[in-house]
Amino acid sequence: MFDKQYRFKGSHAVRVTKLTSIFESIKGIPTKVFERNVDVLCNAPLIGFLYNRTAELDNTKNPTTGEVDTTNIMGDRVIYSSEEMLFNFRLIMLLDSVYEPDAQKRLDKAFRKHEPADEEHYDSYVRGGVDVLYEKLVDGATSTDDFVNRLSDFITEFDERFNADISDEALAKCFIPSENNN
Repeated sequence: MFDKQYRFKGSHAVRVTKLTSIFESIKGIPTKVFERNVDVLCNAPLIGFLYNRTAELDNTKNPTTGEVDTTNIMGDRVIYSSEEMLFNFRLIMLLDSVYEPDAQKRLDKAFRKHEPADEEHYDSYVRGGVDVLYEKLVDGATSTDDFVNRLSDFITEFDERFNADISDEALAKCFIPSENNN
């Protein structure tokens, strides 16, 4: 599944390009939101899933060129990151009870047999995640301060949205051995 080139199209190609573009160079060191397109590909499906955002494939033509914009991730980069992407695919297939209500079928999709429709569903989360990342981190930012503030706001929102119900004590129990856990 994650063994060949991946191609973003249309508005998602443009957004991935902006997410990986240099927004400032500090002492000759380029500063970017994401270093590479494959980094966006690895993170976007989780963001799309967590924000419950999917998006259809966009084949809108660029009015200037008359062509559909594309941004590629070479096959070797996809293969190199395939374990992480397979983990993300399996996690989403396991957790998405709206897409597949039956728990046994979700397990099958994650670990045994998935269909092309499952891959397209996953890709819709990738595109939705690209949209969220672009809207939260890049859209409307014109200065380094804008990018830094947007990133800080996104991290704060993410923490409040997804970690608010986890107390420090509950988290500590997971990672600090107690005498009852030994």
